[in-house]
Amino acid sequence: MKRLLTLTAFGLFALTSLQAQTGQQGQQGQQQIEEAEIVIRKDRKIVLPPATRNFEKIPQLPKSTGESSQRFEFKRYNFELDPFMPTFQAVQYAGETGFKELKSNFIKAGFGNYVTPYVEAYIGSKRRRNYLYNFYVRHYSSQKGPVADENSGNGSTEAAVSAKFYDGTNTISGSLLYQRRNVHFYGYNPVLDYNPEDIEQIFNKFSAILDVRRTVSHNKYDYHFKTDWGFMKDLFESRESKFFFDTGLEYNFTDEFKFDVDLLGTLSKRKQVDETDFSRNYVNIMPRLVYTTDAIGLEAGFNIAGDNDDTGEGVKLYPAVKASYKVNSGLLAYVGYEGSVEMNTMESILKENPFMMSDFELRNTEKKSDIFGGIEMDLTDRLQLKSGFSIAALNNMPFLTNAQTDSTKFETLFDGGTTDRLNVFGAINFENPGMVRSSLRFDFFNYSLATLAEAWHKPDYKVAFNNSFFPVEKLVVTADLYYLGGLNALNGETDEAYNLDDIFDLNLGARYDISQRFGVFLQFNNLFGKEYQRYLNYPTRGIQVLGGLSVSF
Repeated sequence: MKRLLTLTAFGLFALTSLQAQTGQQGQQGQQQIEEAEIVIRKDRKIVLPPATRNFEKIPQLPKSTGESSQRFEFKRYNFELDPFMPTFQAVQYAGETGFKELKSNFIKAGFGNYVTPYVEAYIGSKRRRNYLYNFYVRHYSSQKGPVADENSGNGSTEAAVSAKFYDGTNTISGSLLYQRRNVHFYGYNPVLDYNPEDIEQIFNKFSAILDVRRTVSHNKYDYHFKTDWGFMKDLFESRESKFFFDTGLEYNFTDEFKFDVDLLGTLSKRKQVDETDFSRNYVNIMPRLVYTTDAIGLEAGFNIAGDNDDTGEGVKLYPAVKASYKVNSGLLAYVGYEGSVEMNTMESILKENPFMMSDFELRNTEKKSDIFGGIEMDLTDRLQLKSGFSIAALNNMPFLTNAQTDSTKFETLFDGGTTDRLNVFGAINFENPGMVRSSLRFDFFNYSLATLAEAWHKPDYKVAFNNSFFPVEKLVVTADLYYLGGLNALNGETDEAYNLDDIFDLNLGARYDISQRFGVFLQFNNLFGKEYQRYLNYPTRGIQVLGGLSVSF
């Protein structure tokens, strides 16, 4: 009934409107309403193509812990005694992101026991559409150490200037860096008496980096080019200059099938204390065919790698294959096989141990074969698990021992044949946003040696447990535990072998943002207070405390 009344009312309204319109047209002249036909099709269907679904989980972005843009980074003890790992990196840039005022400039200063001053500063440009530039400087030193005070002091200073330019298609970045590190050879017999300057070692390094890469996604091709020129020398005039380059090209035939190739190369020259110099050159060309779907990943190619070392075998071809299968959105399994050559340089060995003798022997490591595999699991949205293995056959893998001519310094020692290395690892990552962020990794190593008695100074076990807690707003508390076990050492001067004690290192820290401009921090390292030896005759400092202030502007 209601529907009938509605239709009747609509008809009367339409008739009245039509009469009124007809009257107006009669007054204006000869205009008439044209006949028209309206067709309503109920059987028409709109068909859309099926949507492309990507089941890969989007990685979680780093959590911002507060409104303040300042960040504190504490210098933690590194088991590898890494003197040259730069803490500076070029600023990150996203060309199409929104802009807001950033207080990225900062000055941090602190002081700790063992007469440890610390200063760090960063000054950068405001964010621009096309370019960024910045300047960075850092000094961290301890006048006193665990043995004879100044005789075991150490320090590091680094400075860098960097710039990045974005033209809409490519990002071009460059950096100039200077680094200075000093240590002392304090692994001597305590009954001896030395002046600090008599046992000091100083490293100076200069480097220039240029990086060009395509930053706009292209459905057909992509490319990048990076070069790094570096020069390093020690106090005794042993030096190394090298020119490293990395260039790559990627071409997509379809959304699932592509070809990419990377070319790594190093041209280096080393000069020893006795003025003897020689060239060491390295190349590795890595072409790959890659097929990827939502569930399957296949990669096949080879490595054309080698060098001009007298101990090497020139340039050889090594196969490289990898396959992965995504069982579901939370489980990925992979397996692969690869061979290659890895270049060892004066700088890379000194990163592992700065107490090396000046003219230690260098050889590149040939990875004859490496069979690897593993799984990656998302147990929950907040808990991830990774586990895997590697079975590698290696030639010329460097091991470090106390030198035959001077036990306070170290030299490289090489196995007389192929070294078989097994590595089994597991890692767990957990994050409860705004509450806690944790990561735990465990590594087990086993070495089968041809002529050496032990894998000198290589651990059998490594554990790293890192945690960040956010108990209240603007406060971050960190707790890190490190463990190394199964270390064996050889004194080449006496030909005696030692089993070094296991290493347990606990670090605690806190930082608090008083305001957007001011903050304070406090760091405790080696809370167990044990002066353990990562390398024979070189005990570490006991409990270390560092505190200070930060200002951002």
